[in-house]
Amino acid sequence: MHELPNGAFKLNRSRGANGYVIPLGDGFAVVDPGMKSGARAVISELAEAGFAGAVRHILLTHYDVDHAGAARAVAAAAGARVWIGKADSEILAGTRSSGTLARRVMSSVGRPKLPETVNFLGESADFPPEITALPTPGHTPGHFSLVWNQTVFSGDAAMVRADGTLKQFPRLLITDKAQALASTAVLQNLNATWFCPGHGKPVQR
Repeated sequence: MHELPNGAFKLNRSRGANGYVIPLGDGFAVVDPGMKSGARAVISELAEAGFAGAVRHILLTHYDVDHAGAARAVAAAAGARVWIGKADSEILAGTRSSGTLARRVMSSVGRPKLPETVNFLGESADFPPEITALPTPGHTPGHFSLVWNQTVFSGDAAMVRADGTLKQFPRLLITDKAQALASTAVLQNLNATWFCPGHGKPVQR
């Protein structure tokens, strides 16, 4: 794990997507701990950093296996609450369609299992007050980005260029193109200094 210039931390051992740790007043929040196969490594990394006993929240930008697969195990080890967009939770529960054929195929492969009780971003009580959960649908219906101290943890809402501007993921990976474009515009217009994406390097702009 290494500390970023913005004061957050980036996990070194998570598999799949980038994982981050946000310091809070009463502990830490882990953003997108990655694939299930990397859960033990993430748990060890948090313990070695001295964070394990203070992780209060697991925040999922969306339901894809490379972001959410390790959430259940990491949350259980830390005694943390899991947060996800309600629409994405419904997809994992099988009560809502994934959308496009490509997304349905993707979501059927290694579908993450979350704890029986989850909290909904933007809806459930007691969300960390230091963080804003910003709806950014398009990649998935329930995708959220997380804003903390002028840093955006953008998941897969968009890809981030080296200069801090944003671009779309390939169409195959997007559930709703119009929503994705609108979400990208919202993120681009934020007064943010850092973007920490789900894939690629964190970028200061």
